[in-house]
Amino acid sequence: MTGPLLRKLAGFASPGARRAVAGALVDLKSLPARLADPTRRDEPWNFVHNVGNGDFKIIGAMLLANLRDHAGLKADDQVLDIGCGNGRVAAQLAPILRDTGGYLGFDISRAGIAACRKLFAGQPHMAFRHLDVWNSEYNAKGKVAEIDTVFPAADASFDLAFATSVFTHMQLPPVRRYLAETARVLKPGGRFAFTAFALEPGREATEQFAFRPIDETSAAVDPKYPERAIGHRRPALEAAIAEAGLTVAEFHRGYWAPGGEYNGGQDLFVVTKA
Repeated sequence: MTGPLLRKLAGFASPGARRAVAGALVDLKSLPARLADPTRRDEPWNFVHNVGNGDFKIIGAMLLANLRDHAGLKADDQVLDIGCGNGRVAAQLAPILRDTGGYLGFDISRAGIAACRKLFAGQPHMAFRHLDVWNSEYNAKGKVAEIDTVFPAADASFDLAFATSVFTHMQLPPVRRYLAETARVLKPGGRFAFTAFALEPGREATEQFAFRPIDETSAAVDPKYPERAIGHRRPALEAAIAEAGLTVAEFHRGYWAPGGEYNGGQDLFVVTKA
């Protein structure tokens, strides 16, 4: 029922209202687990800041496994979480990085950052920053243009960066900016794992993701609100990666379209800084 309901809502609801309803449905599904496990009762509520369907703990653990399996996550890494949302991956990373590593997460959602600061209070190795960057889906009142974004980090300060379902809500010019900023803050040899809808022949649209072209490089599910879900042509993404001075180390197709190669829904890039 969730999919048809959201498709009906998408026709008249604002992005914020649509995501709040979707988040409430996720929260409703999570109630039995929250009630059964006292350690989960402090998990953020998705109706306040919805970062996508799925169980907070299960999805977080899956994303952590992908960082270990594909991006070489180590306990002494300094980790940058680009678009940390409400902290579902941070919750998995906190015990791993506690002794020798460090973490900085930032997001354009004030609600998401507020939830993270509450959840990780008293853990000094876990830091969170809000960036008031505009995005029609997640921060329509943001004062900073996406192409002017500056990450809250010094040059060459991180071993590993990741962005889960961030570039799926951004048009290609700001994606280029984020790639350049990632290259700036990575140490030499640093790794960056990110997900995207990398459009290729035979994998350009599905029933769930009915992408329609919005320009020569990209397509959106809803041209009225392009940032709701955007796919970029794989050659355009790879050109942007190279332009930022990064090199593709791995590419894995997700199961959003036929031909999935790993357990993630979106396509996974792992790139490195020379």
